[in-house]
Amino acid sequence: MLIQSISSEPLAVFPFLNTGKGKIGVYVEHLPILSAEVDVLPDGVDAIVSTSDLQGREYASGDDRQSLRLLGEVLPSWLVKEILPRFGCNASRTGAFLSGDFYTVPLLDQRGGTGDVSKVWAAFADQFKWVVGVAGNHDLFGEHFAPTSPPANNAFYLDGESTVVDGLRVAGIGGIIGNPRKPHRKTDQQVTELIEFLAMDEPDVLLLHDGPNHPESQLKGRPIIRQTLEQYGPSIVIRGHDHWQQPLVTLAGGTQVLNVDSRVVVLTRK
Repeated sequence: MLIQSISSEPLAVFPFLNTGKGKIGVYVEHLPILSAEVDVLPDGVDAIVSTSDLQGREYASGDDRQSLRLLGEVLPSWLVKEILPRFGCNASRTGAFLSGDFYTVPLLDQRGGTGDVSKVWAAFADQFKWVVGVAGNHDLFGEHFAPTSPPANNAFYLDGESTVVDGLRVAGIGGIIGNPRKPHRKTDQQVTELIEFLAMDEPDVLLLHDGPNHPESQLKGRPIIRQTLEQYGPSIVIRGHDHWQQPLVTLAGGTQVLNVDSRVVVLTRK
């Protein structure tokens, strides 16, 4: 699967509440929804929704922030109602890729909090045919760092594994490079070995939270991941964690990297 084209401007935006830096406080942010055409999708799939780093809460008036749902809890139903019809797609034939980091503290008074994202996974699984994803460094599942059981019957959590959905082989590695004594952290060597291991299954898509840099475009990421993907990468990698103004690049060796940090990209068949 390769991306043939991607929209330069959002086809829509979704308002949500975000936590400001310093004295800015809570403010309204707008999540961009982009479209991209791929050369091929499985026969049973008309679209795939890809996203990560939905670190916000639903937009609502009033001061009762405690009851505000996570952005990722309210987004899926809106995508089904407002976005999929624009492509003539049905949710029953639409999958979802999640590349991690879906938590924001309830009161929106702190950036970088860690918490339970089970309801986000459940919301995507409830609306779409299937969900495949990885954890970000801010994600918990209940009180655990990984699900103790599948988030839903049609949801597949990956961390160093691959799965097949509608004939599409998807591999995934969660977390970020860092001190492995901390949750959702792996060493450089662990990540590179996992990429090499997963490459043996020849996945169609690799989902990452942390991901490669792209020095030619001055886009942030990990050089060691880029170097490994240039040697062992699949046709397409979908990543989060670092926001890029440019959502799509191609690495030496031909691997495409789609950055879905703080955006949604709807993949449809060309």
